[in-house]
Amino acid sequence: MGAGMQGRIGCAAVLALLIVLSPALATPTFQTYIQGAVAGSIGGDNETWFTNNGTFNLVAVGSFTSNTANLPFGTLVVSVPKGQTGTITIGGATLLTATRSTPFGDIPGGNANVDALTNVAGNDAYAIKSPVLDLNDHFPYQNGVANFLYYDVGTFTNSGLVHNYDAGTGAITVEGTGQEKVFPVSVSGFMWVHFDLGGYVDQVQGDDSWDLNPGSHDATAISGSLPTVPVPGSLLLGALGAGLVGWIRRRRAL
Repeated sequence: MGAGMQGRIGCAAVLALLIVLSPALATPTFQTYIQGAVAGSIGGDNETWFTNNGTFNLVAVGSFTSNTANLPFGTLVVSVPKGQTGTITIGGATLLTATRSTPFGDIPGGNANVDALTNVAGNDAYAIKSPVLDLNDHFPYQNGVANFLYYDVGTFTNSGLVHNYDAGTGAITVEGTGQEKVFPVSVSGFMWVHFDLGGYVDQVQGDDSWDLNPGSHDATAISGSLPTVPVPGSLLLGALGAGLVGWIRRRRAL
């Protein structure tokens, strides 16, 4: 086999490996992102966008597919460390307490019973997440770890391009259509404040459903240091890319 054929086969093999290892850039229906945040992992909070600023802009994304008729009901789920108290201010959003009237009934369906906020009298957190959006169990969105607060972000419209804020790879790409809403946020007192976004998905065909962002498309504000290394997927792809460049240079030198 000639050197040229070997080179082409080698390049094809490396490119195929890169394609297999590269994550599919599918934009979730709901996601949260903090502008200027760093993607990484801290403790059990994996593949998350992190900031250690006390004030920041939080982006809430509602993404449409060809089968999405409406996203009529968006809720920001705010997790705070169990047993801690502090302040949270979200501009333009409404703090939810015991119930909220929606076309689908009162959500959530139980009384908040844990005092967590010191800046909003009478607004308590939920000790468990079952009253609303109990859809998955990624850390720290877990009973026993956090108490939960809810903020109404309203209806999402299919009005323009949206980003895919993938903390699993650290990549931000323009992918899909829908709406991005930006909320100024201020937090203090808590060791961390974690943000998820969920809501109701009205389908053109098939069953309507509730949905919540995956664990790789959420955001956390912390009081400590930010992650200083890329997430594992980015490290692996970077190493493969560097190896490919070195391999090509060696082939040219032969």
